[in-house]
Amino acid sequence: MPGNLHCIKKSGVFLLLVRATAVASALATYGVYADEIEEASERHAYVSGINVMQAFVAAYPEQVKKVIFADGNWALESRGGRFYWARGRLLPEAVLAETDRYSRHSFYSYGDDLPQIREFSETDESALRARITEREHSSIGRHPGLYNAIWRIDSKGTAWGLVKTTFFLGKKVMIHRELLEDLASVEEELLFLMKTDKSLAQYMDSIAYLEGYNWRAIAGTISLSNHSYGIAIDFVPKRTDGKETYWRWARDRFANWFSLPHEQRFMPPRSFIRAFEKRGFIWGGKWFYFDTIHFEYRPEILALNGYQKIVAAQDYGHRIEEVWIPPGQEY
Repeated sequence: MPGNLHCIKKSGVFLLLVRATAVASALATYGVYADEIEEASERHAYVSGINVMQAFVAAYPEQVKKVIFADGNWALESRGGRFYWARGRLLPEAVLAETDRYSRHSFYSYGDDLPQIREFSETDESALRARITEREHSSIGRHPGLYNAIWRIDSKGTAWGLVKTTFFLGKKVMIHRELLEDLASVEEELLFLMKTDKSLAQYMDSIAYLEGYNWRAIAGTISLSNHSYGIAIDFVPKRTDGKETYWRWARDRFANWFSLPHEQRFMPPRSFIRAFEKRGFIWGGKWFYFDTIHFEYRPEILALNGYQKIVAAQDYGHRIEEVWIPPGQEY
């Protein structure tokens, strides 16, 4: 980072500093598919309910109050009540007896660099395709209770009351009103950086339109999409020059879409990605099931993977701002 960026570590913001490296290592060790990472959270001591829940407290200090141990299990207390760790699910007490009716939440490896592209054996490929087919025909979805509580949304009607129309890089988008300031900070940084970053300026000019709030399920599942909360944005390009943006679309053209090299995937510049990550967003291009035009606000994923929140003085904005930085990085 530039030498003119100074920082002070905010005391108590991140609760997992001692074990963060071990958590990230465990996620990376076990993580090939999102489902496998979810299963790993049950069998590895570091990727456990307490770690996930502490990450939520670090990520949402206003919405998630504390972690407690109650009724023989870890639980989060939020403004929506109490949510228990139930083998990778986060469930209210009323449905704990029906845990198997719900799929696990996704807590996965997310690093500062691009994930390594893997080659798979025929056995692994067969297992992956069977897993995808099973998931896309499943009637089991994630319980939305905790995220409903965090964002104060539980229906299309309540969502409509909390999403607002704004402009980002001159293009209209609807997002949750609590993210308006974060998005404005991302824009401020990008407009500053593009003055000396030609590739960033070219990428920003290549954006055709934005897709934000949209009440719907995640494609191929019955789980609610983060677009439904107004916390996800797709940056749709004017053209992709033959590169792939989304695994489901790539699958129609490439049988081995999961081993598609990074060079064949349509990607924003690193500076664009980092501007979003600093404000708690994650980029879908780092997912195994890649979605390179997609960003969503998931600071709990950053916290779980060892990112820290600091207070930084931004010269381009002449103000103090809280930002997330990758593990081991000093400002």
